[in-house]
Amino acid sequence: MGVNTVLPSAMWLPFGARVLRARSDRGLSRAELAENVGVTDDKLREVEDAHCRPARSLVERVDTVLGTEHQLVDAWAITIQAEAFPTEFGDMSELGTHAARLWEHQPMTVPVFLRTREYSRAVLEPGHPNLEPAEIEAMVDGEMADRAAMTGPGGPVLRVILNESVLQRPQGGADVLNGQRDFLADLIKAGIVDLGIIPEQTPNHPGLGGAFRIMEFADRPSMVYAFAAQGGELTGDSEDVGHCRMVRDSIEEASVDLSPESELLTARWPAD
Repeated sequence: MGVNTVLPSAMWLPFGARVLRARSDRGLSRAELAENVGVTDDKLREVEDAHCRPARSLVERVDTVLGTEHQLVDAWAITIQAEAFPTEFGDMSELGTHAARLWEHQPMTVPVFLRTREYSRAVLEPGHPNLEPAEIEAMVDGEMADRAAMTGPGGPVLRVILNESVLQRPQGGADVLNGQRDFLADLIKAGIVDLGIIPEQTPNHPGLGGAFRIMEFADRPSMVYAFAAQGGELTGDSEDVGHCRMVRDSIEEASVDLSPESELLTARWPAD
């Protein structure tokens, strides 16, 4: 009988990263933790690299040795359930950081991982009118942490397509929009993101179905996340992924690439 070499879903990548962080925080080598929980170093490497679905009993032992107060067990249970019900997966931001390549279409706003702090606040405040300023700031801090992870050295190759109107809408006012334009220009110049737009005058806009993200991984199947007003839907279904790739290709054909010198980024709002 052959060995099963099929890797688990990419949803296990954030869990493996959690185990690795918790081990590092305790100052333990992989070999030391493996000895303490009664498995081989290779088995623990499989867990941290998301090359297996660990048994709950193993996760409980790891949780106890690392003193994570059931957090790893909870994350394991959430991931197990999310494989059956992907819409309940809660580690979307971290999942994106594990992708080799990430493609995203956003028709309404700049993606979270490309926002300035001021733009982030300007988007979040009107969408959460019942929250206190401190709560909004905590959400902004979360978006900035996502940005750091996605655009940092270990992040994925990023390709983003926006509707032209996203960079014309003065969300938060002139200073906020102009600052966001400058920030995007800097990211393009640094080679951190490849950015394009669909012009407003496009007669047959292919991206009216809404915002979505395609995540391609180095060693396992791609996944798609379709954004919604509250949360969204994650899927690895091959037919759904294939359909989204066809829509992506149509969006790419209708798009125009931006450079740091593009007028849409260098012009000041309001226009003179």
